Amino acid sequence: MGRAEVPIRVEEIDELQPELLEALVAMEQEAFGKGGMNEWFLPPFVRYGRVYVLWVANDERPAGVAECMISWQDPRCVYLFGFSIGKEWRNQGLGTRFLQEIIRRLREQGFRALELTVSPNNAAAVRLYQGRFGFRTIGFHKEEYGPGEDRLLLRLDLT
Repeated sequence: MGRAEVPIRVEEIDELQPELLEALVAMEQEAFGKGGMNEWFLPPFVRYGRVYVLWVANDERPAGVAECMISWQDPRCVYLFGFSIGKEWRNQGLGTRFLQEIIRRLREQGFRALELTVSPNNAAAVRLYQGRFGFRTIGFHKEEYGPGEDRLLLRLDLT
């Protein structure tokens, strides 16, 4: 059985133990550099947003993390602030399975849309979001995170 077929568990966490905080921050920093979550930003997301952690069978370390918040403009819309898979687990289908489970849960909870931003240069992520999941581009944010850091705004209808 390949890694993409191993059992996974997605947990919505409501508290952060120091070891988990450290592991998730390390994963975020590895994936996003200075733009990744840190020990100051992740705890408020746990308390006031939603943080999902991907666990792979027989591994005590988290394999992925996703942070969500509800839109103030449309409380039926969720914004996926961050989504990352640990380096050793990438390109094995786990990101797809993780996002599928998050989308399933959001639909179950009655949310109508999921939005996110992605770098237009991140072809693999754009392909995943648009090709595999059906997100559509609804905007372009020039220099969203500073010079040269443009973002596509994508939206998935959950209804």
